[in-house]
Amino acid sequence: MKFQDIVIGGGASGIASAILLARKGRRVAVLEAQDRALKKVLASGNGRCNLSNVGVCADRYNNPDFVRSVLDAFDGRLVSFFASAGLELRQEDGRIYPYSFCSGNVVNALLDAADKAGAVLRCGVKVMRIDKKDNGFAVVTTDGVYIGENVVFATGSNATSGVDSLALLAPLGHKCTKRLAAISYIPCTSVKGASGVRARAALTLFDGDRKVFCRQGELLFKDKALSGILAFEASSVYSRLMRRGIKCAGAIDFVPDKSAGEVEAFFALSDADCVQALCAYLHKSLAAAVAKRAGTEGKARDNAAILARTLKNYTLGFDGVCDIKNAQVVCGGLELTDFDPRTMESTKVKGLYATGEALDVDGECGGYNLHWAWASAYAAARAIAGEINV
Repeated sequence: MKFQDIVIGGGASGIASAILLARKGRRVAVLEAQDRALKKVLASGNGRCNLSNVGVCADRYNNPDFVRSVLDAFDGRLVSFFASAGLELRQEDGRIYPYSFCSGNVVNALLDAADKAGAVLRCGVKVMRIDKKDNGFAVVTTDGVYIGENVVFATGSNATSGVDSLALLAPLGHKCTKRLAAISYIPCTSVKGASGVRARAALTLFDGDRKVFCRQGELLFKDKALSGILAFEASSVYSRLMRRGIKCAGAIDFVPDKSAGEVEAFFALSDADCVQALCAYLHKSLAAAVAKRAGTEGKARDNAAILARTLKNYTLGFDGVCDIKNAQVVCGGLELTDFDPRTMESTKVKGLYATGEALDVDGECGGYNLHWAWASAYAAARAIAGEINV
């Protein structure tokens, strides 16, 4: 089976690459190991499909110097790309979604666009080996051998429903960095007895005395973890530090809109016991946890200072990272020193390109990782079509 371009992986960057290449008149095959393509896109944004973010910039990624030129080249093209697939977009709190807020519509539109462009999609096809030939590649699969001039390696990661395929490039000289779960809950037993409780708060992460993350949002407390959108936003920073062997600490400010003095003054006037007084700010389960941490008994007015300090600075100890299968993306991937940051082409093997999450690129929670998928696919397609001067 002969094609000009063989895309390995039918996720976001793989299907986008296939669409863009096929629209340039190239013969393209997409090989997807699972029974259907775009499974992660279907689950994105809790089924609403958070496609991108108005705040996209290089500093939102772990390797900003590598992603910068790719993001710049794709700037302003997101809307037209999806419009060409028949989708209208909208914003909500800075996040970009399909206008329908329906990930199924995105999946159907992208697959239809790939089909109309002439790309061939083969699902349930597992790649066993990639052999470099003088005039291209032989991709050995469970469905036979696919011959192509170029290979776009868009396998993603083994987060959630994904398949770990990065070892396929080891015989071609490519190595992977350490991989950890990102955009996930953070294992933590510092808050007990409040499972299922949500709270608006500020979360800070520390590398020693240095603040490395500080944001407000919603936390969801679990028996042995911090979850919710705020924990997801913090988890990428946390995993990047863990990957470097840095075990960071954290703290919750349960009343970020009030000063410690204001909170202490409120407690100083309270005739209630400590837990009851804390319920002015927190769910009873969290109030009990804060009172226990403060070590207080009796009336709130007699413990006003310590209650205020604990409420404003509830320190956390973390317990490693979650399993990658419970994460939305992975922190880590193919070493970037082996790829051209303008074209996504391997510097070791001519004609081999890598896109999306297969590379050691991870963005923050909020559409940044899908944006990288579209942008890196655009860069690789342009390079293959000879539209980038190298």
